[in-house]
Formats: sequence, C-alpha cells, structure tokens
Amino acid sequence: MSKTRDHDQFKAGFTLIELLVVISIIALLMGILLPVLGRTREAARSTICMGNVRRISMAAHIYVADGDGDFPPYRMRKARPADPDGYVNEYGRKNPRWQWFLDHGIGPVINPAPYLETIQTKGYFDDSDTLIMTNDYFMCPSFRHAELDTRDIRNGSYGYNYQYLGNPRVAADGVRFQNFPVYMEKLQRPSETVIIADSRGARGQTGPLNIPHGLHSYTLDPPRIARSKGAWEFGFTDIGPVIEQQHSPAEARHGGKTNVSFVDGHAQHISLEDLGYVLDPDGNVIADDPGGSNCLWSGTGRNEP
Repeated sequence: MSKTRDHDQFKAGFTLIELLVVISIIALLMGILLPVLGRTREAARSTICMGNVRRISMAAHIYVADGDGDFPPYRMRKARPADPDGYVNEYGRKNPRWQWFLDHGIGPVINPAPYLETIQTKGYFDDSDTLIMTNDYFMCPSFRHAELDTRDIRNGSYGYNYQYLGNPRVAADGVRFQNFPVYMEKLQRPSETVIIADSRGARGQTGPLNIPHGLHSYTLDPPRIARSKGAWEFGFTDIGPVIEQQHSPAEARHGGKTNVSFVDGHAQHISLEDLGYVLDPDGNVIADDPGGSNCLWSGTGRNEP
C-alpha cells in the first residue's frame, strides 16, 4: 500500500508540473501575440480612416463640380461679409460647418430628421439642439478621448484646410472674407494640397503642449498662419489671441503618423514633419514656427504663409 500511495503522489505532482509548464508557454505566447494583434487591429482602424478621408475628399470634388467651382467654407455664418450671422443650409442647419457641405454621396453629417419640428418652430436647428454627428464617415475609429465626445462636430476626428481653401472669417476691412471663395481652377498643385486630415484641435489656455486631442479640431491649421491669404490667427479663436493656444495641427494618431487626403482625391499615411510642422525635442508641434513649411497646404506647392 505504501508503494502505491507514493506512486500516486508522484503522478499527481508530475501532472501539476506539466500544467505549470503549459500555463507558462501559453503566457509566453500571449505576450508575443497580443502586441501583434494590437498592431493588426490598429492597422485595420487606420485603413478604415484612410477610406474615410479619401471618401470625404471625393465628396468635396462633387461639391466643387456641382457648384460654382469653389471649395466649401469651413463654417458659413453669413452669405456676405456685411450680413448678420444666421446662414441656414438646405437641411435647416444654422451656421453650418464644412462637414455639412460635403454630403454628396455620403449623406449629411447629422441626421436632420429628429429636428424637423424644431426647424418648423424656429426656422432652423443649431448647436444648441445638437452637436453629435451621426454619419460614421466623419469618424476615425482610432480616435478615443476620455473627456470629449468623439462624435462632437466641433471636436471630432477630422479637420479641413480652411486657411487656404475656404476661410469666410470677415477681413479686417469688414467688407470681404479673409479667403473665400477659393476656386479649384486657381490651385496649381491639387495633388500636393491637403484638404482633410486627422486633426488634433487646440490645446486651449491651460492645456499642456502634448495633449492627445483638443477643442475645435474641425479647423485644421497649417504649420504657419496663412497671412498671405488674409489670416492673422489660427482656428480656435474663442480662447483669445495667443496663437500657441489656438493652433489645431494634424494629429499623428496612427502609429506616429496621420491620414491625409489631398485635393486630387488621393490619400497618404504621413508624418507631421513631412506635412511641414516643426516639432520640439518632446515631439510637440510648435505653432507658427519660422522653420515650418506650408508647401503642402498653399495650393501652389510653394511655402506661402
């Protein structure tokens, strides 16, 4: 009996060792495979995002072709500089942002159906009614934020090269827009002109330089202010005149690079430096740095800040 008992204990101990070895092997394999699976998932999300920016760019082409040949404004508050604010589009949206103009082939950025009664009552619906986008083409699947609603039309995934393609802010003289309308025929290098990209948003008055995402990312700012086009500020002007706080550059949310579509319709996976931005030693974009280049923004292929 004693020998049998010892033999059984030996067998049980040997089985436990085998189990521990198997668990160790599985843990090792998981440690190897999980990063690979994570990169695979991110690659898939980046591919979807690339398709989105390309599709939005093509919607802009249709907008230009169906209209007067000009690009959409980044936000339309008035039809003429001297008019009061209150422009309303065909969907009943007051003061619509650029996303509303690029509905061709992809539908409106926000479904207006739930607001038909509001439109009938006050003649429009606006930010006070909803800011939440319902159209997934305007959503980057890699965009995550703990505090901001990723479907907020002001603070969402993509921004528009408004300073060179459609800036209807009123100029200093009060009688014209800063740079609107801008006509396709005036662009010399459409294949080298950014139109849509992953956008970071502004860091605001108290935000750190290395924020993952900020406010008003629907405005996509070039490396330098387009003073040659009448601009004197960056996108998020509500926070005050400090340009470092206003700046909304492209966001490198896909493996250290950003997805960008160009006026001719093609899209690229590109670094911030290749877009002309200057970075500090910590990798933060320096707003309006003299070494920055607007070559891929200006429409001419030249650095014309």
